[in-house]
Amino acid sequence: MKTGRKSERFFKAAAIFALTLACLFPLNARAEYPERPITMDVAFAPGGSMDMASRAMAAAAERYLGKPIIVDNKGGAAGTVALALVANAKPDGYTLCAGTSTGIVRAPQMQKVTYKPLKSFTPIIGYATPQNAIVVKSDAPWKTLKELLDYAKKNPNKVKYSSTGVGSAQHHAMAYLEHQEKIKWIHVPYKGTADAMTALLGGHVDVCSSGPEHVPYARAGQVRILAYTEEKRNPKQPDVPTLKELGYDFVNETVFSVFGPAGLPADVVTKLESAFTKAKDSPEVKTVMDKLDLLPVYYNSKDYDHFLKDSWVRLERTLKETGLIKEPATQPN
Repeated sequence: MKTGRKSERFFKAAAIFALTLACLFPLNARAEYPERPITMDVAFAPGGSMDMASRAMAAAAERYLGKPIIVDNKGGAAGTVALALVANAKPDGYTLCAGTSTGIVRAPQMQKVTYKPLKSFTPIIGYATPQNAIVVKSDAPWKTLKELLDYAKKNPNKVKYSSTGVGSAQHHAMAYLEHQEKIKWIHVPYKGTADAMTALLGGHVDVCSSGPEHVPYARAGQVRILAYTEEKRNPKQPDVPTLKELGYDFVNETVFSVFGPAGLPADVVTKLESAFTKAKDSPEVKTVMDKLDLLPVYYNSKDYDHFLKDSWVRLERTLKETGLIKEPATQPN
């Protein structure tokens, strides 16, 4: 009988001890992030500025995270392929996307995507903006944008131009000019600017609406820059006008960014934001950005979320005004 009472007291004590441990150390407690390597899908093809900038950021950020960041290119459809994959990923911080604001606020308005642009993601950081430009080969007959447009007016569907894909900022610029000037030219989309530039240099297209990949070719005298699509002139090419200076109400708003899926835990967002912020300020990343002719900007997670929402409204208005869309192809939320 006494043995039974002792056993009963033992099991009660064991149960209390186990309960105490469970309270102090919950079975579902999450270990400190990150525990394992992180995958970051790049939304554009290898060799372009997005790819090289993303790899530089990843290499620097992983030092602060303490785990490797594995970079994987998932180019296509103006950066929306990689975004769609990340939108469906588990929100644990181990799957990220290196993309641009274009894939969030511009491309989904022009084409159907499988995600909700302003609902499916957690913005981590916006860190740079490219110097997009309209370029031709150095031996092309057009010395200015006006000469190119005059030729296109007189020769409908004869001019072919390349871009990084349907709905991209580069495509938008050319579609805007086409609408404003009532011209017809042929769009040849590629997965990335590197491929789009190769098409120009190989004579497969007449014009390239390019990201900053045009810079080394311009310096080497292989291409001629007709206009920039940014708010201000490129300080490294001070003689080249912007579309805005030429009288066109168009300004590129592309921002190089890092996104995670919606629902990332707050502590994971804080850790990623901190790591990538330190990465962008590192000497090696600054050197890469300068070589790529990228201009530094900075949006933290909260500010970038606001920027994207404001940009959606602004772009929807201008896309409708220029007749490129009647309504967004994808609803934002």
